[in-house]
Amino acid sequence: MIRPFCDDDTEDVVRLWLEASIEAHDFIPRAYWEAAAEDMRTLYLPMSDEIVLHVDDATGSIDAFLAFADTFLAALFVAPSAQGKGLGSRMFRIASRMHPGFTLCVYRDNARAVSFYRRRGLVTLEERVEEKTGCVELVMGPSEQQA
Repeated sequence: MIRPFCDDDTEDVVRLWLEASIEAHDFIPRAYWEAAAEDMRTLYLPMSDEIVLHVDDATGSIDAFLAFADTFLAALFVAPSAQGKGLGSRMFRIASRMHPGFTLCVYRDNARAVSFYRRRGLVTLEERVEEKTGCVELVMGPSEQQA
C-alpha cells in the first residue's frame, strides 16, 4: 500500500533509513550513519515537502519511502529485506510521476544505486565531493534529450 507519511511514522522511517544506509554505504563508517539518525529525525524529514511510504500489506510495516525537497529527490530507500522485488522500481515510477525531471544525489561508490538510476534513464549531471563524508557524490537527472 502506498500512503503519505505522518509524524507517527518517524521512528519506523528513521530505522529503515539507517538499516538501508549502513548496508548500501559500506565505504562510510557505520558510526557516521548512527550519528546522522538524529538529523534525519529532527531536520531532514521535517524539511521534506513530500514523503511517500510503501507499507507491506502482509506485515503492516513500512518497507520503502521516498522524500522530496521541492523537486529534488532527497531520499529513496528500500528496506534491505524488501530489496530485489521491484519495490525500488515502483517507488522510482511514483517519484517520476510526482516530479518529472527530478534530480538526486547518490554516492559514486554506491555502485548498485548508480546502476539502478542509470537503468532508469538518469545521467550524471555533476560530480562533487560531499562535505560531511569526503566522498564523491553524483548529481543525477534526466539527460538534456529527456528534459
